Amino acid sequence: METSERSGRIARIRKGELHVHLNGLVSASAVRSVLEDETTEIPAGFDLGGDLARLKPCSSLSSYLKPWQVLRKIPTRLENLRRMCDDAFQTLSRSNVDFVELRSSVLYLAGLQDCAVPEALQRLIEATSSSAEKFGITRGLVLTVTRGDYSMVHLDTLLRAFRALSCPVDVVGIDLAGDEETSIPEELPDLFRAAKEKYGLGITIHAGETGRPENILTAVRSFGANRIGHGTAAASHPEIMEELSQRDVCVEVCPISNRLTGAIKSTETHPMRGFLRSGVPFVICSDNPGIHERGLNDDYDTALSEGVEVTFLESQFEVAKKYSFLDFAP
Repeated sequence: METSERSGRIARIRKGELHVHLNGLVSASAVRSVLEDETTEIPAGFDLGGDLARLKPCSSLSSYLKPWQVLRKIPTRLENLRRMCDDAFQTLSRSNVDFVELRSSVLYLAGLQDCAVPEALQRLIEATSSSAEKFGITRGLVLTVTRGDYSMVHLDTLLRAFRALSCPVDVVGIDLAGDEETSIPEELPDLFRAAKEKYGLGITIHAGETGRPENILTAVRSFGANRIGHGTAAASHPEIMEELSQRDVCVEVCPISNRLTGAIKSTETHPMRGFLRSGVPFVICSDNPGIHERGLNDDYDTALSEGVEVTFLESQFEVAKKYSFLDFAP
């Protein structure tokens, strides 16, 4: 298949996006505009001309995440949250995305905008709803908790805000992210499971991205995860692959990100083909397309180069619907 024909075929596929971070979705030009408008102090040694993008494989995950040194400083103004959401949904629209589960840290937003957490959540709901409607995209919100000593407190705070707003249907899931080497409180998995059982929230856990396969098992067995973010470390552990398959736990595969972070080395085969052989369900996602300067179409194209068939990509829309936390009426 010629490149132009392949690109056109990918562009026409309706898509669902299950793993993408709001600030990592916003284009570099929009980020620079917001930084200038808010007169944000740029960290020493940070180059706005080059450090907002990650276009080549990085030496480590921390190197890949350098753009977040400034991305976590915005937006301090409500109008800029709206601008960022419009830019983000425009990017999704370019890749023919029909529905998206958008990840964001409401606690960061509350701190940046100097407001209570329930108000920050309400602002996020309203801004993303307006942008989603503008571009004809269905959206749900996944609230992110960062690994660490205070992760239980942070999740409890988010759930309090969720209840204060009468459990809005806009919020469809909760996510655990952050450095996989960081320890977490022993009770945290129970709190995640309780939220799942009480409020019907889906659970997705960043696990096995940086070579710790045991985190995948913890996510599945202790947290009750419905989906695993990245999960690349599972590839060399047949028992984990079997458990993911038997439990029907979906892996959120981010082909471009996996290469850029170093989760999959240039000399290694991407585990997508292993997932297919082992019957592990997975969906193609984009993670941080604003940082990559490439959208979900490009992740689909990368998946082709990694060995999946175009017919598989054309089936991804229904797979994403099946494993989405959004409520799709039969």
